[in-house]
Amino acid sequence: MTAVDPATFERLLDMAGGDRAFVDELVDTYLDDGAAQVEALRGAAAAGDAAAIVRPAHTLKSSSATVGALALADLCRQLEADGRAGAVPDAAERTAAVAEAFGAARAVLLALRDGGDR
Repeated sequence: MTAVDPATFERLLDMAGGDRAFVDELVDTYLDDGAAQVEALRGAAAAGDAAAIVRPAHTLKSSSATVGALALADLCRQLEADGRAGAVPDAAERTAAVAEAFGAARAVLLALRDGGDR
């Protein structure tokens, strides 16, 4: 699976009426907020706080699905579910996987934003 699903990203562009500048702003906002959510996940994992994983995992899951980062969204969905259940096995490793997936999605989204695939 690619870091960003092209069909989902195209649907986002269609929903924005083809306004690439608006979608570029959405991508920038996603990248800024996503980085903050990854840091919040790292902090919660380091503290061993399963409950604190829920909110950033949920936020990153939803926004990632919107921009087409479906693999990342799935990792976050699993983290959110485990956080809600009160136990996140291997939280540090799983958060590292989220960070890696976010980095991959970031690279693709920046290329899309900068016209690499238009």
